[in-house]
Amino acid sequence: LSLPRLLYLVACFGRISAAFQLRPDKSMVQLAGRTTLRASSRISPSTHAAGERPPDPLALVGSVEQAVETLASWFDGKSSVLCITGAGISTESGVPDYRGSSGSYHRGHKPMVHDQYMTHESQRRRYWGRAMVGWRDFAAASPNAGHRALAELERMGRIGVSFGDKEGYYDPSNAMDYATSSGYREEAIITQNVDGLHQRSGSRRVTNLHGRNDRLRCMSCGSFECRHSFQDNLDVLNKEWVDNILKESSNAANDGENLRADGDAYVAKEDFSDVIVPDCRSCNSGFVKPDVVFFGDSVPRHRVERCYAAVDAADGLLCIGSSLAVHSAYRFVNAAAKKGTPIGILNVGETRAEISGLDVTKFEAPIGPTLQGFVDRLQR
Repeated sequence: LSLPRLLYLVACFGRISAAFQLRPDKSMVQLAGRTTLRASSRISPSTHAAGERPPDPLALVGSVEQAVETLASWFDGKSSVLCITGAGISTESGVPDYRGSSGSYHRGHKPMVHDQYMTHESQRRRYWGRAMVGWRDFAAASPNAGHRALAELERMGRIGVSFGDKEGYYDPSNAMDYATSSGYREEAIITQNVDGLHQRSGSRRVTNLHGRNDRLRCMSCGSFECRHSFQDNLDVLNKEWVDNILKESSNAANDGENLRADGDAYVAKEDFSDVIVPDCRSCNSGFVKPDVVFFGDSVPRHRVERCYAAVDAADGLLCIGSSLAVHSAYRFVNAAAKKGTPIGILNVGETRAEISGLDVTKFEAPIGPTLQGFVDRLQR
């Protein structure tokens, strides 16, 4: 071999070796106030795979008191704490999560993918057929102690950041929103959830990173529609179909286990061709889609930029009930880590931040009791 050819092969081998290089087996994490070593890489890299099942939060009730004290110490000296919440905060409200101890992925759940919904009518029928079983319980969920505690922390001024506002933080189709801005913007919670439970608990400064599940948008004319009224109409148009499905569900041995994350539900029936899905009420021709970011879609740019600005303004980032497995939220944690902002994680089960070796303080305890305990401690 000529020397140039040999050097080329050596360089290629180096790139291949780097691509397949294994992570260190362990990463540094501050756990309950002490430095500890945790094994890494237990979250599956697959979008819809569960990874290793984490423990049941109820089994860790005994860890609450210590977690409260450690959380209080973490908050000391911080005046601009921003929270990122995931599905784990809503499980105490009866809303299934994805990767938790009883998460949907552990039961074979494969959520709707954006391109499937947009390009296949059969997939839209499947989505709405399953939603007729799962939506009512999802929509009826009430805020739990964790939601209420965060609302109280916001009211007390213990969470929340302020930063300069700008036009790029707003949906271009709603120019008037920025026109009425005071020049400053406040954020307390960035939530990955689409259940609206933060707002219903009294939190005011919330960014719905992945949108809202209670609102629909026409993919043709862009008009919005209330999902509750749409679901009512859907039930009327498909009454016989729904009755049969519910009858089959009530007779099933796994009754009560059919609910999935985000208002979806397991339906044994595979044929959804009989499901009638109404068109948009405004243009009478387009199909509607929940105003959420399905898997495979992207969070709107203005929303991402707003979240980055909030993270930049924070002197502490507290992640609650999220494995941080998906990039849409993890990127903000990574940005905080690069800046040197202290990161706290209240979650049962390992997260992507720990696996990636980020410097974090971990509170491994049930979310609702821990946050409520922290509020009670502040109010004593």
